[in-house]
Amino acid sequence: MSTKKFRLPRRVVQILTTLLIALIPTFGIFQIDLASASFHVLSREIWWSNFAFIIGLAIVLATAPVITYMTIGAVWCGWACPQNLISEWANNLTYRFLGKRADVRVDGKGVVIAASKNKAINWIALGTIFLGASLILAFIPIFLFYPVSDVWDFINVTSGQKIAPHLEYPYVFTVILIFIDIAFLRYFFCDYGCFYRMGQRMLNTRDALHVTYDASRSSDCTKCNYCATSCITAIQPTAIKIHDPCIGCGECIDACDALHDKSGTPGLLRFKIGTNVQTTTWLQKFRELSSRFNWLVGAVFLLGIAMMAWGVVMQEPVRPKLSWEAQQKIQLRERFCNKQCAQLQSTCRGDHMEGCYRAAACKCECSLHEDPDNAASDEWRQCVQKNTQRANKLDFNKSGQDIPLRQPGP
Repeated sequence: MSTKKFRLPRRVVQILTTLLIALIPTFGIFQIDLASASFHVLSREIWWSNFAFIIGLAIVLATAPVITYMTIGAVWCGWACPQNLISEWANNLTYRFLGKRADVRVDGKGVVIAASKNKAINWIALGTIFLGASLILAFIPIFLFYPVSDVWDFINVTSGQKIAPHLEYPYVFTVILIFIDIAFLRYFFCDYGCFYRMGQRMLNTRDALHVTYDASRSSDCTKCNYCATSCITAIQPTAIKIHDPCIGCGECIDACDALHDKSGTPGLLRFKIGTNVQTTTWLQKFRELSSRFNWLVGAVFLLGIAMMAWGVVMQEPVRPKLSWEAQQKIQLRERFCNKQCAQLQSTCRGDHMEGCYRAAACKCECSLHEDPDNAASDEWRQCVQKNTQRANKLDFNKSGQDIPLRQPGP
């Protein structure tokens, strides 16, 4: 029986978390609209001026990491964070193409390449795979900031639709950033660019879930370094310091268990909560975790959730934002109709209101002719009828000059 008891469930959680993060903006559950200074939550537009929602969101973003720092420690990093999933995948792929000890990261010991693997074909293959992954992953932040309809038109270039130009540059820029991250940064970003990781290092505690070492059996580790060679972040699992970049992945535990499984003895590494209480089962770990949970922070977190929900409910509904294609259609229609009615528009003056009414009727009639299935078609018909009637009345009543519909008072 395989002793890799943490790797498979960890992979499942990592993949599901990444899919969830990708699907949330794709299905309109949460999006950010920089152009209108608003959020889109469950297809509802929430203005940044919505005090309850903004304050609630700030509370949630501030308290959620604190809750994880005090309970599951760095497990989020090793079990759910897409950045670590991508970095680990990139490392494994680098080992396959450039050697099992290859290192091309900016925070490594320099470029380390196996002599037998240092071939142009290997570099090209590795770079092509990284670029392909970057082209796909770049759509996740694009979906977060742009309407789904625009992004789909951008992806489906064979549909005959004109590509929205405002998507090209952000997409290319995002692809470049992700490629640099995959190819060179990897865990360097976690250590120096991730705000969650910075907070975790400042608020880390031994009371949270962490990897512990059975020092009483240290003689079993003589000349053995298997757990360290299996460690993703290259630390010493038998002597983890509180500020070491341990991500709680469990790879070292699996490695130690696999080695000792041959002799029928348990490994020397395991997950533990707290410093004094010995927990052996998951139920005991859960009870210990619950006892160390800060309920005040939890209450503040729930308050933030409630304020966000209240902000969503109380936000006044607004018209849905038009896609880039719809906006272009409106602009083309207005430009065409302005040209068609330009002659009448030139006759619109304060002393010649008939020309103003006929120009307005012309624009509405042109819009109706160009886009008869538009939702505003009834309004356009009424516009044509009313403005034509007003123009005809002025034309009927004029005697040398226009007589206004309403005479000014004395």
